[in-house]
Amino acid sequence: MKNRFISTDWLIVILAAASAAFAVTAAVSNPATAGIIGAGIVVLAIILAVNAGTTRKIVKSIFYGSGKHSNLQQLSFEKLNIPVAIISKDTIVWYNDSFRERMLGGNDSYLIQVEKVLPDFEVEKSCSDTGFNVVVEGREYTVFSSTPTEETKLWVSYFVDDTQYKLDQREYRLSRPVIMQIAVDTYDDVLKELKESTRAQIMAKLDQMIEDAALRNNGLINKYGTSRYTVVLEERNYPDFSSGHFDILNEAKKIGGEYSVTLSVGVGKGGVDFAENDALSRQALDMALGRGGDQAVVKTHDGYEFFGGNSRSVEKRSKVRSRIVANALKDIILQSENVLVMGHKMSDLDSVGSAVGMAAIVKALDRKVNIVIDENRTLAGNLIDWVKTEEGHENLFVTPERAQQLVDYHSLLIIVDTHTAKMAEDTSLCEMCSKKVIIDHHRKMVDYISDTVVSYHEPYASSASELVTELLQYMLPVNAKLTPVESGALLSGIMLDTRNFSEKAGVRTFEAAAYLRRQYVDMATIIKLFAVPKEIYEAKSCLVNKAETYKGVAISMSEQFADEVQLAVPQAANDLLTLEGVEASVVALKMDDTIRISARSLGGMNVQVLMEYLGGGGHLTMAGAQLKDMTLDQAKEKIYESIDNYKR
Repeated sequence: MKNRFISTDWLIVILAAASAAFAVTAAVSNPATAGIIGAGIVVLAIILAVNAGTTRKIVKSIFYGSGKHSNLQQLSFEKLNIPVAIISKDTIVWYNDSFRERMLGGNDSYLIQVEKVLPDFEVEKSCSDTGFNVVVEGREYTVFSSTPTEETKLWVSYFVDDTQYKLDQREYRLSRPVIMQIAVDTYDDVLKELKESTRAQIMAKLDQMIEDAALRNNGLINKYGTSRYTVVLEERNYPDFSSGHFDILNEAKKIGGEYSVTLSVGVGKGGVDFAENDALSRQALDMALGRGGDQAVVKTHDGYEFFGGNSRSVEKRSKVRSRIVANALKDIILQSENVLVMGHKMSDLDSVGSAVGMAAIVKALDRKVNIVIDENRTLAGNLIDWVKTEEGHENLFVTPERAQQLVDYHSLLIIVDTHTAKMAEDTSLCEMCSKKVIIDHHRKMVDYISDTVVSYHEPYASSASELVTELLQYMLPVNAKLTPVESGALLSGIMLDTRNFSEKAGVRTFEAAAYLRRQYVDMATIIKLFAVPKEIYEAKSCLVNKAETYKGVAISMSEQFADEVQLAVPQAANDLLTLEGVEASVVALKMDDTIRISARSLGGMNVQVLMEYLGGGGHLTMAGAQLKDMTLDQAKEKIYESIDNYKR
């Protein structure tokens, strides 16, 4: 190091001597400038002397310390095995032997820019606790640098060779287990109905397809039960297995041919061990089944990731689960002193109808019940007014504020037609009530309410009213019957969500409707519940006229309407589906600082996926979302992004 600084001093001396020679020549040629030139030479000499001395002192203090008892053995870097360099701004001003051999290939590169030696190195970033990674001649280094002061503006950089550590680290990550749970979600409701030979052929092909996919990726596979599989892979092989958004989902449909054969896949990865990944995979499979099946769900500590899910849910023919849930719910109601029933914000006929049905059950079980609703913000005003006309129902509906006053330790909250707290009529009630029950038919969302005593979540069902109708047949006392108003409320909910039985109406839907129809329902009165004022009809027509089409989706945006004509939004979304070439419709209405969005489809496009991209959710054919603090133009761009993402 000393020799290098001597050579630098000699360079300074030579330059100073050359400058002096030129100055003397100029002074001889023009004696009048001799004084000025002489003064300049003196100043230059002082600057050079001070800077050279200061540089030597700074480097000396870094290497050897500044105390008077310092010596060369205090902190010598010259023979240190770790490469060390001193960098001034972007220039290397010193390095030790190890740096020369490992970084420079044995050659000297003194006083040159760092980027010429280490093109990707950023010295400022190497001052962090994690350092900065560089690769030189196939070796990997983590560079740690000292933090420069305003006075020195020098970095001391240590190059730690941790190649083997990083290779081991990568190998560890690549060898982490990924556990998959695979279920044939249509086995009980489709394949069991087939002839034994046909079912055996299909299952044999499915077994072979899943086994081949696992073995191609060095995985282990185990089949348990008649229609469940567990696959274990290493992280390095997972991308190939999941390529093409899990090709096994489409392969299963091809194997099924004319029969509806679909798979649900739950993937657990990123856990600390096999047990945690297994738990994550089971949670993911539950989520996939709760969203209707025919999809893959990946669960990590960061959340969920979804693939597929564009098929309709297959209707379950067995009512065993309905009976089990009914018995459990009946016991819970009997153990509660008062029951609150709550739907979703901007309640519709299905939300209110299913709530009225649950209230009828609770009353028949001789327990106090109230329905929580904001009557100023509802799309079911006609139904609410009709229910209030029946004796005993005058005080059935209460505001969210009044409901909070009724809550105590023994209260039970039944949430219908939604399963997320943010969509519920009153979020605070979800936090206040320790006992909660969920009855919903929408596809499962990530932020679902998990702390429930009973969760009856069936995405195959047409409506929450259908689910409540099935439950009440097992829960009502023998001599109890529904009144025409209660039956009519439930039937109106089913009719709304099935668009008068034209969509998503399965065998169990018609069975529920037939049961309600036998309760002496006045169909003329129910039809009147769907009647709308002239103002709503005009608003709906305006929204339809404003619509434009983007990639098969009819989109209509509008500024704020009066509260009383908000019903025009979902109705306009329905009407837009009748336009030629339209697969789905999206209608957005700006209300104060919130943009409310309704989406509909005929089944060819999954609008639930569209709305989930916007933070909402729903069903394959009916979904919605809310966007806050956003202009209509910004909302339109987000809707376009969602459509583009779906089409990809």
